[in-house]
Amino acid sequence: MPADASPMTSAQKLKLLRQIQYLLGQQERLLARNAGLTEEEFVELAKEQLIEVSFFEDEGPVLDRYHIDCILPKGELILAQEVLAEPDPLRITVVTPQKSAWQRIYEAMGNKLLAAIMNALSAAIGAVIGWYLKKNFP
Repeated sequence: MPADASPMTSAQKLKLLRQIQYLLGQQERLLARNAGLTEEEFVELAKEQLIEVSFFEDEGPVLDRYHIDCILPKGELILAQEVLAEPDPLRITVVTPQKSAWQRIYEAMGNKLLAAIMNALSAAIGAVIGWYLKKNFP
């Protein structure tokens, strides 16, 4: 493991052990590469004696040379204590909704346009009422 890499959190270990547990239920001898582990994760799980590994081939990358036989009791304990594992932080993205062209025009004009329309409408209504009163009540 590189010196600058931080150790795995219990949540990461729990996730990896769940993944291995599921895949071991599907096949008896699980190749380390087929478990979806990186080399660093595989080495750390093996060093901490969470999984039992067996040597398979002399040549090739580390993930192709070893089989994962089972999850050891220490790993089973982590699986049993999953309630205590810290959750991964929630990642969210905030996206502002797109505004229609009409909404943007309305916001640009503001209440001024509405006030002008109301004034014109009230003047027109006043003119109609005045005409009606003049015609019917001379």
